[in-house]
Amino acid sequence: MFDSLSDPMRSLLSRLAFLVAGALVGTALYALDIGGFLAVALAAVAFIVVGELYLFATDGEHL
Repeated sequence: MFDSLSDPMRSLLSRLAFLVAGALVGTALYALDIGGFLAVALAAVAFIVVGELYLFATDGEHL
């Protein structure tokens, strides 16, 4: 299914996947009382940055 999408849509879905992963990690940290509510936002931003670096390094070819 992912291969049938256009390049802009695939890029958008890749970035959305990194955002969701970051939000889930942040929520898990919050639920485990490791960090406050700020942990959710920081984890989401961190995953976006890591995701952008990953997509830049691989030219967005492999996810």
